Amino acid sequence: MTNTMHDSWIMFKRVLVKNTRSPESVIMALIVPIVMMVLFGMVFGSVAEIEGFNYINFIVPGIILQCVCNMSGATAMAVHTDMSTGIIDRFRSMRIAKSAFLAGHVYVSVLRSIIITAVIIGFAFAIGFRPEAGLLGWLAVAGILVLFIIAMTWMVVINGLIAKSSEDISGFNFLLLIFTFISSAFAPVDTLPRALAIFARHQPITQVIDALRALLLGLPVGNTVWLALAWSAGIALVSFLLAVKIYKSKLTQ
Repeated sequence: MTNTMHDSWIMFKRVLVKNTRSPESVIMALIVPIVMMVLFGMVFGSVAEIEGFNYINFIVPGIILQCVCNMSGATAMAVHTDMSTGIIDRFRSMRIAKSAFLAGHVYVSVLRSIIITAVIIGFAFAIGFRPEAGLLGWLAVAGILVLFIIAMTWMVVINGLIAKSSEDISGFNFLLLIFTFISSAFAPVDTLPRALAIFARHQPITQVIDALRALLLGLPVGNTVWLALAWSAGIALVSFLLAVKIYKSKLTQ
């Protein structure tokens, strides 16, 4: 194991221990999507009509992405807390790989999001979610979700690095939540007003939702999977490069 991998593993364990000592963010990240699923699926679902779809089946991909976006706020807050409490000065004085700090937060965030997403999918089954995907379909869903989680994680790491206060982080997290509503998460984009429909049709969250929905429900996939992968990979790469650059600049200040 290289020094970088060893240092990243140490930082991973540090962040993981911190998470187990303050589980509130994880609990809230579970509660919000579960409440949304019950509200939209079991309350509004009784009056919502989408031709060819059971409404629970229709909204689950969007709820999953809402779950990922909600979890990202905890990661941004954890990075911001570390950056503002002086612990970075201590790390800077130690002989550890500079990338280990960010890697520790990212690894924990990805692991946490994967586990909570699995719980949300399990809850969806309990209230009537009935996908038609086979093994290959589920593997494709898992691959898209993991890549999207990585992309969102690196994006919010940037937010945690540059945020001046916790309010800044909350504002960015709210913006991500808005993106999930102005998408195909809860209604076909064609039913939205024209201006919103144009935005919703081409924004990345819609591409990921449409890919997940097609794979899970046995619908024609078309180019949705490639669009979802391209958006997620692009966001992940750009966010990673920016996060590393910002972090290095912070260390030299």
